[in-house]
Amino acid sequence: MQMSIAEILVISIGLSIDVFVAVAYLGAGFSKILARNLAGLSLLFGGMQLGGLIIGNLVTLLPAVPTDHSKNVADGWEGITVLIFAGLGIYMICKGVKREQVLERRKDAIEWKTTTVLALVTSIDAFMAGVGMGFLDTEVIAQAITLFPVTVLQVIFGVYAGYRLGLKHNRHAYWIGGAMLLLASADVVIHYYI
Repeated sequence: MQMSIAEILVISIGLSIDVFVAVAYLGAGFSKILARNLAGLSLLFGGMQLGGLIIGNLVTLLPAVPTDHSKNVADGWEGITVLIFAGLGIYMICKGVKREQVLERRKDAIEWKTTTVLALVTSIDAFMAGVGMGFLDTEVIAQAITLFPVTVLQVIFGVYAGYRLGLKHNRHAYWIGGAMLLLASADVVIHYYI
């Protein structure tokens, strides 16, 4: 089963919600949004998400991971994909349920080392989704041309949302992302098992 662009778009938006929330924290500290910071954050987070997705896809090509397309083996991979998407969705909703208080403070300079680690952590979800989509034989190019621009847009929206609104509504973003990933999980079940 290959996923359509619309399905990949839903997954990409769900995955990049983490990025939205992460850069909203940065945006809440800016006294002024600089174009160079916005471009750097877009490339960093977009590149990390894209890298995680591609590496996840490549894992499914390893000889240790049998990809015989017989019905029984395919059923197993489809089930793993459902579990990956559902697990990511539940994880994001749980993050949205937590009521963490965050102290907002002005900080215009970006600590690039810390931000790179943050980008790497947020790309773990993209890696897992890449594994799931790799098991579904979804084309990497379709995933890449969808995830990268969606992530860049999430960076831009996240920085401006944090700058304008602060961090008050970040929990809602996690709920939306989790719901989208659960929707993707249900979509795989409907398309493959029903």
